[in-house]
Amino acid sequence: MSRRKKSSLIKSLEISLVYLLFKLWIFWARHLSSESLGFYGEKLGTIALHLLRKPRKIALNNLHLALGSEKSEEEIKQICLDSFKNIGRDMMENSRYLEFRDSYSKTLVRLEGKEYLDKALKQGKGAIALTAHLGNFPLMCVRLANEGYPLSIVNRFSKNLKIVKFITSVTDTFGLELIPLKPPMTCVARCFKALKENRILMVHIDLNAPVTEAWVDFFGYLVPTFKGPVVFSLRTGAPILPVFTIRNPDSHHKIIIHPPFGLNTTGNSQQDITSNIAQLTKIVEATVREYPEQWWWARPRFKRARDIQTGKSLFPKRP
Repeated sequence: MSRRKKSSLIKSLEISLVYLLFKLWIFWARHLSSESLGFYGEKLGTIALHLLRKPRKIALNNLHLALGSEKSEEEIKQICLDSFKNIGRDMMENSRYLEFRDSYSKTLVRLEGKEYLDKALKQGKGAIALTAHLGNFPLMCVRLANEGYPLSIVNRFSKNLKIVKFITSVTDTFGLELIPLKPPMTCVARCFKALKENRILMVHIDLNAPVTEAWVDFFGYLVPTFKGPVVFSLRTGAPILPVFTIRNPDSHHKIIIHPPFGLNTTGNSQQDITSNIAQLTKIVEATVREYPEQWWWARPRFKRARDIQTGKSLFPKRP
């Protein structure tokens, strides 16, 4: 057997094994009581924190950069642990997706600011829901879909196509449209199509973006940030509404829909895009500061960060 065929076979076996473990976990989680999901979710998150060295390192590094001057080492470690616990709880809850098609989701997730979304969609230009990896955001999408809102979500897909196929089959049952982030041109075209059809386009702007995107201040560092929401709004007239979901102490959730963000325009296209993305990023930052234990710190958000004073990279490439 050639080296290429052997490598391909190993990769195929890895994909199948991961998918099998994924399905076994889904099967197990669906047979747990709703009351025990939080308990097992926290245990899952705690185990992940100790076993997954790279995500733990990324999370602690991000926390030191963002909150190191405000929080003690003990507080940072506690936020890191709580973040992993919340992610574990999110995963356990999301394994029960199909149960959220009925009134149960309305009991589990409260909706605030619905009137802003209704008013925005009445304009017929669609609405851009700007959000972040905060709280149980997949559950937020299900809750909005159960309200009858047509929702399209820009999403980074897993490299495991079997898992992607399974997740897509589940989201299809709720009428949710998933738009892959890649290839970029196809993603952009589908985003414009969604807005033209008067759908809600949900976009996360707290992802690690390419260096060609807008560089704005996030926790005191310059980071490349996707400018899509502002570009789409400027070109279509679709209003931008910051939307976040928060986990309450009683393990219920709250979706907070903010009033439409007023774009500032000067006639200088590039300047307008950057300045508005900067303001929207500050809204995300303020929400993360309020609920630091609910943000996904394990994502490499500061991977391409630059010092805001010198403009130099915080993580220069090795010679």
